[in-house]
Amino acid sequence: MDLGLFGVLLGMVALGFRHGFDWDHIAAITDITSTTTAGHTEVDVPAGAPVTPHGHEPAEMRGHVHQHQVEPSAMHSFGESRFAHEQRHAIGLASLYALGHASVVVALGGLALLVGAILPKWIDPILEKVVGATLVLLGAWVLYSVVQYARGRGEFRMRSRWMLVFDVARDAWARVQARIHGHEHTPSAHSTQYGPRTAFGVGMIHGVGAETGSQALLLAGVAGVTGVTGVVILLAFVVGLLISNTLVAVVSASGFIGAQRLRTVYVIVGAVAGLASLLIGVIFISGFGTELPDLQELIFGKS
Repeated sequence: MDLGLFGVLLGMVALGFRHGFDWDHIAAITDITSTTTAGHTEVDVPAGAPVTPHGHEPAEMRGHVHQHQVEPSAMHSFGESRFAHEQRHAIGLASLYALGHASVVVALGGLALLVGAILPKWIDPILEKVVGATLVLLGAWVLYSVVQYARGRGEFRMRSRWMLVFDVARDAWARVQARIHGHEHTPSAHSTQYGPRTAFGVGMIHGVGAETGSQALLLAGVAGVTGVTGVVILLAFVVGLLISNTLVAVVSASGFIGAQRLRTVYVIVGAVAGLASLLIGVIFISGFGTELPDLQELIFGKS
């Protein structure tokens, strides 16, 4: 391999790795891991206990069938601890988010290869406000839940901001169906949690709306090459992105799973996450997202 090309590929891996520490990635992956680990606490077993393909109430089984009921080995081993199972599941969904994001990067890079173009600048501010609105919604919901929990009016449980948005749309659609059919439909027990398709889809949304400096630099660089070389450069960026997103997922999932062992700590972590979500969301909506500290610069230093 040409030494110059090898250096470019290493640079693209490093660029993808740094891009994985952008604010949108941190927020989205924490969103996924917190919701995933919170959802699994409904199976009331010790964190070190082995996971079996049970743990769902009969009422929860209406409307869906779990693959691991048919093929347990396809989902997890019988000797796997709950901690390991939850962490693996959260990392898997976070990886799908990264792949969804990467698929858009590859598509945009392919466009850059063909026509030497990148996304118009007016798209980024619009989608930044959309992401900001979901962060504000999540922060408000989390803080409301903390207050309700403190008053003894229910259990506190982390929720995904995108699941909250989807819930609003789902409830509206359910009301329309109820009027048409004359009766209400029972939602799936897992309808408020991330699934593979949702995680991948959210990654694609962020891929379009996250035209950060590193991504713009990648697309601009790819626009100057052709053929297989450009594709290889894109894939090198994706490799770096997946590595950093996996690290973020491991750290955040481990933190949330560990915090759930101490309910008070879990609620405090949730309250802090809610405040941070509310603050960052307001900053994004106000159009001051670029004023946030550069996480890449804080972690890796100035380049």
